[in-house]
Amino acid sequence: MFIHFSRRGKRTTEQRIYNSLFPYSIEVCAVTQFHQIGSKPGGWGGHATLFINGAEIDVRASYPRVRLVADPIDLSEPDSGVGISVNKIFDNVTWVAIPGRDEFFRGGLATEQILNRDFYEAAIQKATTAGWFRGIAIKAAVMRQRPRAMSPEEFIVRHSVGTDFALNFARTAYSARLPMSRDAIGKVIAYLNGANESAQTSGYIWNMYTNNCSHVAHNALAAAGVWDPKIARGPGAMNVARDVLSVARALALSQMSDFSFPANNFVRLYEAGNERPIDDALAAFRNHDVRRTMSDGWMSTGPGALIASYPIRDPTRNQMFAPGRDPFLFSVPMLWDKANTYKMLTRDAPSFVTDLAANLAHYRKRYATTLANQGSLDEELGFLNGNESEAEFRSFYARFYEYIADELRRTEARLMEDRRPAS
Repeated sequence: MFIHFSRRGKRTTEQRIYNSLFPYSIEVCAVTQFHQIGSKPGGWGGHATLFINGAEIDVRASYPRVRLVADPIDLSEPDSGVGISVNKIFDNVTWVAIPGRDEFFRGGLATEQILNRDFYEAAIQKATTAGWFRGIAIKAAVMRQRPRAMSPEEFIVRHSVGTDFALNFARTAYSARLPMSRDAIGKVIAYLNGANESAQTSGYIWNMYTNNCSHVAHNALAAAGVWDPKIARGPGAMNVARDVLSVARALALSQMSDFSFPANNFVRLYEAGNERPIDDALAAFRNHDVRRTMSDGWMSTGPGALIASYPIRDPTRNQMFAPGRDPFLFSVPMLWDKANTYKMLTRDAPSFVTDLAANLAHYRKRYATTLANQGSLDEELGFLNGNESEAEFRSFYARFYEYIADELRRTEARLMEDRRPAS
């Protein structure tokens, strides 16, 4: 089973329920290759984007910036949130923000509509008029290709459709979703705004290997403590060599390399949301990612970490684009094999990561089992290694089991809430 958000009525209901239970969340999307009919396919690496529920465009800014929504505000609307996309042609910003799921993923195209030249042109004019790309300058080499009769704003939009908005005109987006606290989303926003502020003064220099769309997505989540950051380097053979060396270091020390690819981010966020050790205090204590988020009062592995797909417009209703290849995945068999995980998530994902009710039931059982198997503090202390702090573990032990008990209660309440619309 793999959930596809292609039927408007069903996806609207599901999204409303999800947003009501998890008002602050982020999605990392690995996006397939761009291939306009009659043209050469785009880059083999695919594309990476973010979607943030709990954020909105800062309309007061003269270039793309986002901010936390006012608190309190109802975030359950299915079309709430903003999409974030990096484009290599941008010069004075790193990313652009697009309001709402419908425009970001589907370009406002209804399920029964055909994507033809007329609708495509209307979408371009709508994006140009809306001012989503206001304040953005692009690389001079690209801008020199602009027809004299075309405005700079429209020219930029034409180079962004299918990549920065209306993704499903041209691409399928594989999404890994992670609920977060309001404070954590605030840290993601601060990082993104900082990236655009830096580009305002120093420019944005994209590089396929050392500083691409996936680096921005990865480091935005690193700012919230989800994982360690990656070093985004400039172009040049020496910097590529440094990234290659980081791969060797990562394999030897079980760390992350500085290479970053869209499909890998997608798999990693699934793992962060579902596979970190939350089943006993000692295993959690020994995982530095869990300890880091616990110090901020949350854990990434938990309910709501779902996998979804936003598919490209069906070929029978798409006169503009052909399906492209899946995004590139870096995988090392036997040592660091992500290929099977990616295939499972995109082709045959288990129901507990595609269906919200199954997901909540899964974590209710997992939390209850963790509490039922809880060992005494003295027993756990006996398993500490010589270099592990007894005082730090005592504090962590108490916070860990208190958190698991609180999450069990929240999950049971969410299960009741999830059943309410069906009744």
